[in-house]
Amino acid sequence: MSDIDNEGEVAGRRLSLVERAAQRLSDQAGTAPPPPARKIPPKAVAAPRPPVPPRLDDAAADAEALKSGKFVHLNLDALTARHVLTPRGERSRMAEEYRSIKRPLLQYARASFKKPELKGNLIMVTSAIPGEGKTFTTVNLAMSIAKERDLNVLLIDADLSRPSLASRLGIEESLGLTDLLEDPSLDVAQVLQRTNIRNLSLITAGRPHTMGTELLASRRAETVINELARRYPDRIILFDTSPIQATNEGGALATEVGQVILIVEAERTTEMEIKGALEMLSACPNVMLLLNKTKTRFGRYYGTYYGTYYGQDAEP
Repeated sequence: MSDIDNEGEVAGRRLSLVERAAQRLSDQAGTAPPPPARKIPPKAVAAPRPPVPPRLDDAAADAEALKSGKFVHLNLDALTARHVLTPRGERSRMAEEYRSIKRPLLQYARASFKKPELKGNLIMVTSAIPGEGKTFTTVNLAMSIAKERDLNVLLIDADLSRPSLASRLGIEESLGLTDLLEDPSLDVAQVLQRTNIRNLSLITAGRPHTMGTELLASRRAETVINELARRYPDRIILFDTSPIQATNEGGALATEVGQVILIVEAERTTEMEIKGALEMLSACPNVMLLLNKTKTRFGRYYGTYYGTYYGQDAEP
């Protein structure tokens, strides 16, 4: 019970007007219902984004592909140090030279997409003699083609006597072309390796083989190459082969491709060696001559596009 009675007195003293007003406010506060709680609208929650598929060069994708044994990571910094082009878009004289080299090759290859019998997307790179830079040229050409927006390139080490593509790229040998040709139970997909360069795939040579010519001249090789051309009709397939006058492997493969690049080293390869190489490549109607290691007036060496030898009626 309150010490204040109904007449507004407390302890025998009458309250003043101000005290009575304050008392009424206090009494109302004790009996009035609490104000309604303020409604706070719920915050809008954004719809969950769909998961983004990992890119080929993501670390997680690399690890998953490595488990399957069908992926190899190329060290782009190491390749650049070895004067190998990469898809980073370097602007250099060599990059422009390979743009000039690939353009007529791609023009013929695109035409053959509508006429598969031309085999224009099957390109073989060889040289007359060892040491003229065929593997260096093949790798850089593949890197340049991989920069194309609408083309893929498959780089194959077909030098079965002395394979060097894997070491050039800084990777380990694995199941490769030799294994594919010897074992009919193997499929192309089992030896094909993706890379962290989106448009580039590889097939290494595998272990060296003393009968590489017979393997490349076999019916199995014809079947495999036809399967490559049929399965990947929009893909440029580059074969790095042995020097044409060192072994007969290149001559055996020339019958299966639509274009050949013959590397000629400036101031070293003789006219007789060039003519001999062209005779051995006569099974292919389209042969391009590529002069390599030319000397500039500053004394530096670089690879350069020289000319073409389309059709065996032309003069070399």
